[in-house]
Amino acid sequence: MKILITDDQKLLRDCLKHAIENNSDFEVVACAENGEEAVQFCRQHAPDLVLMDIMMPVCDGIEATKQIKALDKNIKVLMLTTSQSNEDVETAIRNGADGYVLKSIGSEELILAVKSVYSGLDIIHKDVYKAATRNIKSDGQKDTSQSIKVNDVSVVLSPRDIKIIQCIIDGKDTAEIAKELFLTEGRVRNIITEMISKLSLKDRAQLVAFAFKNNLV
Repeated sequence: MKILITDDQKLLRDCLKHAIENNSDFEVVACAENGEEAVQFCRQHAPDLVLMDIMMPVCDGIEATKQIKALDKNIKVLMLTTSQSNEDVETAIRNGADGYVLKSIGSEELILAVKSVYSGLDIIHKDVYKAATRNIKSDGQKDTSQSIKVNDVSVVLSPRDIKIIQCIIDGKDTAEIAKELFLTEGRVRNIITEMISKLSLKDRAQLVAFAFKNNLV
């Protein structure tokens, strides 16, 4: 199995490469330090599976996953991250991720996850699964997501979407929003672009005006 490792930390890339290549079934064909490099290396090396971090400079792992799946849907992508955010899990899977595990995983568990994803199984780390199930809404709980009609289509904005809009209203730039929400700047830009697109708007100014008009903040 040809594997591409993607992580912005060189030490972790080296450790993962060593752990993976101890298994004779695997070959690490390249190591990328951001999502943009990962897409480029997928074109060059056609790996069977990509180990993908989320929070990286230039291009984050969630956006890179989307681009890789558009390039070749047969390339498996296993997210390997510290993020337990439900929104990251949902967006990663929506963008085509075949599995989602945390960096707290042991080497033997990681090898098993890689083999399982390659075999066609969808894998999700137990801690991520528990976090997701804790957030399933029960009777009496308030759902802070907001649904708005745009051209007769219901558009749902998550609590994080609303928080980003509030940050824009407060005059915060992309770097400040990223720091406050523990996201990369690229991820923040992607989220804002997606909101503007799905709300049929043109720019951040219109996004702010829309938020006030629809009492989103």
